[in-house]
Amino acid sequence: MKEIIKLILKYHFTIIFILLEIVSFSLIIRHNEYQRAIFSENASTLFGNVSSTITSIKDYFRLKEMNESLANENILLKNRLEEYELLRDTIIHGTVVQDSIPVYEYIGAKQVNATYNRTKNYITLNRGRKNGLQKEMAVCTPEGIVGLIQDLSDHFAVVIPLINVDSRISAKIKKNNYYGSLQWDGNDYAYSYLNDIPYHVEVNAGDTIVTSGLSKIFPEGIVVGYVESVDKETANFLKIKVKLAVDFKRINHVYVVLNNKKNEQTSLEAINYHE
Repeated sequence: MKEIIKLILKYHFTIIFILLEIVSFSLIIRHNEYQRAIFSENASTLFGNVSSTITSIKDYFRLKEMNESLANENILLKNRLEEYELLRDTIIHGTVVQDSIPVYEYIGAKQVNATYNRTKNYITLNRGRKNGLQKEMAVCTPEGIVGLIQDLSDHFAVVIPLINVDSRISAKIKKNNYYGSLQWDGNDYAYSYLNDIPYHVEVNAGDTIVTSGLSKIFPEGIVVGYVESVDKETANFLKIKVKLAVDFKRINHVYVVLNNKKNEQTSLEAINYHE
């Protein structure tokens, strides 16, 4: 208390001056209509800007919560869509099978570690066996394909992304369904290459590349990227440079694709097509 009194005594002239200024300003505003109008207008603008800034700051600190909420909602909607597709197909064929399950289910996850500047990059997710994840499950974002799960523990999973030289997926040109093998060359993380496309196939810059569906991992039609350029690698095949749809520097939330019919298909193929 003594310190406060000393401070007041030390700066009492300044304090009195400020108080007199406030009183004078208040009297001018109160007794002059024009000045009062100008003050009200400027005060409203000032308070509006302050309020907008405070709201923006609050929204910024809520971005994490909002992103997680949107990601969870996206997973829910994708699962509902799979259920709808199953119901539609069964109704079209005349019967509704009560114990049927969708071919694909989606599990939300978040990236917790990753590399993008190596030849063998990886991504770590915060979900594992206890969350229903398994090896060789597809990992995607709303923009497109990320990669597939290679290893996992109870609570984490390691993903081989498209930007890993060991990654190969079956992809096709959306407009004509010609498919080949997508493989990264180890250089620019933003581009990969679609190989084994016959020389005579018409491919143009800007064409969409999607998953072919010729595997038990990736559903058909998920965006991989867009044709950047086309080179004639040999007399028989084209080498197509693909701008990847996913920006691997900005991955946050992902969804993992569970194929409920994968084991059934694998068992059938093992019985009938083993050598």
